Amino acid sequence: MTIVAWNGMVTMHKADWGDEAGSTVTFRLPMTKMEDRRNPFESFTKRRKGKAGTRFFMAVTTAQDDPQAIYNDEVMLAGWNDSQSTGHTVKFWLCNDRMGHPFEGYSRKEEMALALSELDDDNEPIDQKMRDRVEQGTKRPSERLSYVAAMLCKGVSFHEWCTQRLEDQEIPFCGPVTSEQSAREYMLHECGIDSRAELDEPGQHVQLFHDQIRKPYLVWIGEHSEEPPF
Repeated sequence: MTIVAWNGMVTMHKADWGDEAGSTVTFRLPMTKMEDRRNPFESFTKRRKGKAGTRFFMAVTTAQDDPQAIYNDEVMLAGWNDSQSTGHTVKFWLCNDRMGHPFEGYSRKEEMALALSELDDDNEPIDQKMRDRVEQGTKRPSERLSYVAAMLCKGVSFHEWCTQRLEDQEIPFCGPVTSEQSAREYMLHECGIDSRAELDEPGQHVQLFHDQIRKPYLVWIGEHSEEPPF
């Protein structure tokens, strides 16, 4: 059974090759629902500073009614990027010993179907969902960021801080914050998430939690209260 790490429709962005650097291909990714907030490849390892990136088996076909295979072989994650001009992109090093580039001749913005299976050291596919459950299961509840967030939402001082922040910054939110539920709603709004459980997953929302919630609240409570922050 093939275990899929990611699959979907992508568009060609760039194909590069050279005698020393080898062949690479960069795709633009769709941006729908949660993918609007985070690049789906944030949780994988980039190739950098001589260290290998995450390896995948990659299958790419044309998006025609009669799809044609373009590439079926191993790749390594070179990196991913987010920008206002190109949106989410991902770049792969190709395992290509043949002459030429497998994506040569395909136009920029051409739509393609992409499927990836992550490979372990024995070239066996990795079940991402099972791995994530195992990794999360080894953490005590107090070590999870979602636990910290939940404890914050219970504090009266946190409610006061949220209310003051709403007033000071004129944030469009139904305030004031007077309960654990309204504190939770404010936190989700600020971090751009639908559940505090998402804070246990890597992504930009984690940094938003630290920058927009936890750090400024710790500064505020140090000046206004002796109540433990969580």
